Amino acid sequence: MTPFDVVFILLFLTAVAVLVSALVTALRGHRAAALRRLRTLALATLAYMAIVAVTSLLAPRAEFAVGERQCSDDWCIAVSDAGPLSDTTIRVTFQLSSRARRVTQRERFVVAYLRDSAGHRYDPDPAPDQQPFDVPLGPGESVGTERVFRVSRNAHGLGVVVTREGDVPFPRCCIIGTGIFHKDAIVALP
Repeated sequence: MTPFDVVFILLFLTAVAVLVSALVTALRGHRAAALRRLRTLALATLAYMAIVAVTSLLAPRAEFAVGERQCSDDWCIAVSDAGPLSDTTIRVTFQLSSRARRVTQRERFVVAYLRDSAGHRYDPDPAPDQQPFDVPLGPGESVGTERVFRVSRNAHGLGVVVTREGDVPFPRCCIIGTGIFHKDAIVALP
């Protein structure tokens, strides 16, 4: 958990308290005071979301090296190896691991794809025998999996992007550093 996660949690709880306070104030017949509280909350929320948007726009894309772990809580993934199988086929090996000491970990909605320097996206070939990224991992457990990608012949500057797709973006969309315009991290391939 980052300091920005803690800031978001505190601000979220404060917003809930202000909403409850405004509701109680309105029920007591002080509608003008309740509206002032709601207006202040709306302005504070807009200011916070502007900070989230600006920092996510200005923040550079995070870059990881082959072998370097990207972690979400205690669940981690790393590109452990990558190499060509042919002119247009690349195999990428991933290492999934858990830093947890007592509980089983899994991360849902994780996808990986290749991106070239021109911004083209290359999704992995479907293969039913691949270990899924959301496999449950016991405390300290680690497993490997691989994906095969077909790229165009003129693709260069390839990198592996590991991200989430298909889940509910809240609260990640509202946390400084992972906000609305967040750029997914990339692992540059040699």
